[in-house]
Amino acid sequence: MRSHYSAGWTLALVLLVSSLLAVSAANNRGQPAKPTAADQQANRLHAPTANTKKVSDSVTNLAAKIANALSNQKSKTEIFSPVSIAGALSLLLLGSGGQTQQELLAVMGLNTGQLSFQDIHLSFGRLFQDLVSNDPSLEPLVTWRLNDKCNRYNEDEEDEEDDFINSQSPSNEVDLLIQIGNGIFSQKGTKFDERYDKLAKDLYQSELKPLDFVGDETGSVRYINSWVHNQTHGRIADIVSHISADTILMIVNTLYFRGLWEEAFQPMATRNRRFFPNGPDGPDSFDIPMMAKSHCMPYYFWQEENVRVLGVPYRQNVTMYIFMPMNSTRQLVQSMQSKITAERVNDIVTKMKMKSVTVMFPKMHISNSISLKNVLQQLGVYTLFERNEADLKRLLASNTTDRFGGDPLDLLEVLQDTKENAILLLQQQIPDCIIEERSNIDRGECLKDHCAYGGKTCVCCIESFRRRRRRDAFTPSKDDPIFVNEMLHKVDLTVNERGTEGGAATATLIDRISSQINFIVNGPFMMLIREETTRLPLFYGNIYNPK
Repeated sequence: MRSHYSAGWTLALVLLVSSLLAVSAANNRGQPAKPTAADQQANRLHAPTANTKKVSDSVTNLAAKIANALSNQKSKTEIFSPVSIAGALSLLLLGSGGQTQQELLAVMGLNTGQLSFQDIHLSFGRLFQDLVSNDPSLEPLVTWRLNDKCNRYNEDEEDEEDDFINSQSPSNEVDLLIQIGNGIFSQKGTKFDERYDKLAKDLYQSELKPLDFVGDETGSVRYINSWVHNQTHGRIADIVSHISADTILMIVNTLYFRGLWEEAFQPMATRNRRFFPNGPDGPDSFDIPMMAKSHCMPYYFWQEENVRVLGVPYRQNVTMYIFMPMNSTRQLVQSMQSKITAERVNDIVTKMKMKSVTVMFPKMHISNSISLKNVLQQLGVYTLFERNEADLKRLLASNTTDRFGGDPLDLLEVLQDTKENAILLLQQQIPDCIIEERSNIDRGECLKDHCAYGGKTCVCCIESFRRRRRRDAFTPSKDDPIFVNEMLHKVDLTVNERGTEGGAATATLIDRISSQINFIVNGPFMMLIREETTRLPLFYGNIYNPK
């Protein structure tokens, strides 16, 4: 056990481990039966659709903020996973209070007052459930799919191609696999607040695991790295090499995505082609392997920015969107990036039209490690990383009795934004609290020591006789702050054309159409991989050198 508490508790947030394997293969037949739509629907949290769209758009806006903060003149790639970052931040938001909560709400774009605390977390829970459900019956078709006339060729020929593809396909090949993992690892003996424990499990399917960071650092590092390795199907390992002696919690968020192209790239068409990082007439061009295929794909010309946008579909409603300025350079991509918002992305996707396209795209394997602490500080998140200012005490148990005799509170009751719940929260924290209601005080000003906000009413303790808390369960007091000392983000991204069984069918299709658009990705570009059901960005960022 720790002998001293004065150093403060560090919440080391290994903020996300993300893994993508994007491959092309045949259509899946004979995979295990999926739950029915009724089963899926029964398990979903019932948050209003309008709220989930606001929260989903907030993740895209967060992605744009992070991309702008990451921009520099030296990086080869700036790829990251917005949905994984948002998942980790939302777990912190759930346990935050005061100024720390306000800063997290602001960076996530959720401080506008349009959504209550309840709305935010229920919407995140539903979005994450929909994201991993892979149920086609829940998928709203995007506009360009509804208006797809380009792909409506002879159905008899299509059936013949499907028969050929299916005869060549591995029986265990799946079209799409998206998995989110949330791990909360704590120093052995730490007691989580029962409400936080329940909500983290119910909303975010978090796994809580006590480890002995102090007595067995090596074993704890090995366990966390093994967990990450399993969650990402072996794509990422060794995310943690050392655990500080002051660490009390580690929150690790993982995203694993494996998607099959709707139409395979042709393996025989992959060959070295020239890439121009500084524009067609600029210096330092080089050869890279580029894949090629011709098929019907969504296309849009963003005239105001002189940018071409192409969507390369995966199966089951996931799309890679490529944003590439004409005669692209690093400076043009960064200028374009500064104009990107969720509203802009949604508008472009809505306006895309199906065209017959010949696309050449780099074959890539990108590993990227980012320290997000500096990025988030640039974006206004300060107190989270300050030993004496971070307000994350709601993660851990207070030694007060729960109002339901120690049982975890019901999900909706915990999140209900009412004056009564605000009063009960204060009485939980400070048993001798004398309540005073204050009017005409906004939420941000209200959320200070001994105050809570509910039902548009600020309630505060005007007098209290707080008993000194016991420290036997590593429960922090004002002298033992919890703060985040680092946020790590690691991405492993592979994009290739694996799967020769789709090649013959693609070649047949090419013979039937003449390409309207030639889209050669031979210069810097921005890439967005989006799940269309939720509109969540799985991967996002600029690529200046795919080598």
